Amino acid sequence: MRTHEQTELPLEVAELEQTHLHEQPTIDERFEDFHSAHPWVLEALEDLTARWIEAGGGRIGVKALFEQLRWSRPNISDDRPFRLNNDYTSRYARLLCALHPEWAGVFQLRSLRASDED
Repeated sequence: MRTHEQTELPLEVAELEQTHLHEQPTIDERFEDFHSAHPWVLEALEDLTARWIEAGGGRIGVKALFEQLRWSRPNISDDRPFRLNNDYTSRYARLLCALHPEWAGVFQLRSLRASDED
């Protein structure tokens, strides 16, 4: 019967893999970059939320608002499709509640699975 021995990576390769893992931007860093590059997204989410509340709407998910933005603004410039990453919905929900504490009951906030604070 043959046994498989696990070979260790040379130290240089192991160190390179460790370094590469730390070069990946976190979700919070990616969100901050996206938000800085596209401030209109927050403004549009604020507008949609305000209109939802004024119309008598109750709770709503930011993902529903994202779908509204996708529907209403499929192209932002040069006929290129605009992409909203669903990974950012929880960050936008928290940002909306921080800017508008009166909206806290509109969005259900759950624990973040990944954060710079972890």
